[in-house]
Amino acid sequence: MNHFYESVDGWFFETDKQVYDDAVERFADGDIFVEIGSWKGRSASAMAVNIINSGKAIKFFCVDTWKGSEEHQEGKSFVDADVISGNLLNRFLENTEPVEKYINIIRNESTEAAKNFEDNSLAFVYIDASHDYESVKNDLNAWYPKIKRGGVLAGHDWG
Repeated sequence: MNHFYESVDGWFFETDKQVYDDAVERFADGDIFVEIGSWKGRSASAMAVNIINSGKAIKFFCVDTWKGSEEHQEGKSFVDADVISGNLLNRFLENTEPVEKYINIIRNESTEAAKNFEDNSLAFVYIDASHDYESVKNDLNAWYPKIKRGGVLAGHDWG
């Protein structure tokens, strides 16, 4: 399947995609991947296409509240019409429709969603949810124990 992620609104670039490419290449059938913060589906689409093209049976979860982060709210620095209108999840579903069978949605706060997974069970976790210090720290604390030996914990906007 051809990649179409670049046609989806968001902040997922070629260097980010390389992390996703490497994860799919590295891990095997039956492994579990989780993306924390999926916004409008740009990165989720890239991962799903990678999984499809690999032929591997990797289970892929997208965790988000689909409410937008603080910076996306009215009057903030990155105001988004889909956030303001409450349409973010619908936009995600529209954008990921070609690969919907490869995406498992968990609509919840990221730290709460972590409780759905056993410790040492995940091959790959990518954190890109709320960007404030406390939220990132809480995500790291919640998801790090879920990574299996040899697994990868990665993220976006870490700097």
